[in-house]
Order: sequence, then C-alpha cells, then structure tokens
Amino acid sequence: MGADPLGRVGSSLAGSAAAPVLTVEGLKKHFPIRSTVLRRSIGAVRAVDGVSFTVERGETLGMVGESGSGKSTVGRTVLRLEEPTEGSVRFDGVDLAGVPRGELRRLRTKMQMVF
Repeated sequence: MGADPLGRVGSSLAGSAAAPVLTVEGLKKHFPIRSTVLRRSIGAVRAVDGVSFTVERGETLGMVGESGSGKSTVGRTVLRLEEPTEGSVRFDGVDLAGVPRGELRRLRTKMQMVF
C-alpha cells in the first residue's frame, strides 16, 4: 500500500464503489480581525481557504504542515467544533451543516482527530 500526495494510505477497500466516509469540499474558515476601539471587523485571518478531500472506507488521511498552517483548524472545522465560513462536510453521507447539536455529538463518537 502506498501513500498519495495527501498522505492517505490505501487498503484493499479503497477504490470500491461505496460512498466515501468523509467528503470535504471548498472548506474555508476565516477569523475576523476586530478593531480595538469600536470592535468592528477590519479584516480576517484566512486560517483555512478552500480545502477539499475525500476519505474512503479503510483509508487514513494525514495532514502535514508548518505550525500555524491550519491543520488543527481543518480538523476542528470538519468536526464542527468551529463553524465553517464556507464549504461542505459530509460524513457517512450526512451533511454536517444541517445536523442539530445533539445529533452532532452522537456522530462525533465516530470521528477523531489525532495530534
């Protein structure tokens, strides 16, 4: 089994006709920069800007990058611990954007970030 450029390691299940377990498309997370006087938004930090990937059953995705490059923010946004600015996240065919908090907690038991 080899790794692709994203660090994913395939298995015998990879490439099957089954739907991906995770699909992330155009994920963006921007944090506002606020002025100190009026607390107005004067700009934004683009922590994550247009990330897309899929993870098939039996695959593992690894993200590598410099400190501050957005790896943890991608993970936190996928888990919806941070609300995305834009983009979509589908886990087992469920669009996480419309999932209520209680159901989201149940789904998170099937998802994990490893630092």
